[in-house]
Amino acid sequence: MGVLLQVSGLVKAYGGVRAINDLSFDVKKGKVFSVIGPNGAGKTTLFNLLTGVDTPDTGSVNLDGYELVGRPPHRVAACGVSRTFQNLQIFHNMTVIENVMVGCHLRGCSGLWSAALRLPSLLAEERRIRTWADEALAFCGMEDLAQARSSELSYGVLKKLEIARALAAKPRMLLLDEPAAGLNDTETLEMCELIKKISETGVTVLLVEHNMGLVMDVSSWVFVLNYGSCLAQGTPREIQRNPQVIAAYLGGETGIE
Repeated sequence: MGVLLQVSGLVKAYGGVRAINDLSFDVKKGKVFSVIGPNGAGKTTLFNLLTGVDTPDTGSVNLDGYELVGRPPHRVAACGVSRTFQNLQIFHNMTVIENVMVGCHLRGCSGLWSAALRLPSLLAEERRIRTWADEALAFCGMEDLAQARSSELSYGVLKKLEIARALAAKPRMLLLDEPAAGLNDTETLEMCELIKKISETGVTVLLVEHNMGLVMDVSSWVFVLNYGSCLAQGTPREIQRNPQVIAAYLGGETGIE
């Protein structure tokens, strides 16, 4: 299995504080690569650098031969990178299917005149977008909610809606920022199964998550951040037994389960 994402020498400082400090790692195609670490370790900052929301001071982010540093978020997304957010970014005045269709428009090509004149090419594209959105909803088990108002849905369902919207863009790599945060045990189990299902389709998943049970269950590789630097990386079993990781999380000798 080849490498999809190569991160080399990534640095981001805010004032005199290095939020990301000389990070380098590879993410293999079709795998679940998890980034964990205590609060303030730099996980969300890392996601923002990878997706063009912020620009690193130095370093490279290479997606299968394409340099992403310096590209704005919509260009990064066009390269095949989709993400969800720690704080939900849902259009509550839209229906479920309308929210998901927003994620599809990245793949559209109709211009202003096509839209103004309602040309056949635009209508055909809208049908394709609706099909892609329907497929994403069905994949996430939400097809029965297509016409529901987003404002009427539970928090757990909204989490899945955001993932469906990200998948509708047909990404090569999906970044999930704390997808299990705020979920109950049943919802967390469903999220765990959904992440596995996404990975099985060949989509590479880059996951930030505090729920260690979920991380250890779905991950192929775990990368531990601490104060912006790499503390450790390895398989889930190796990370569970790493004394430095245990100390950073728990300040003692109890294993991470």
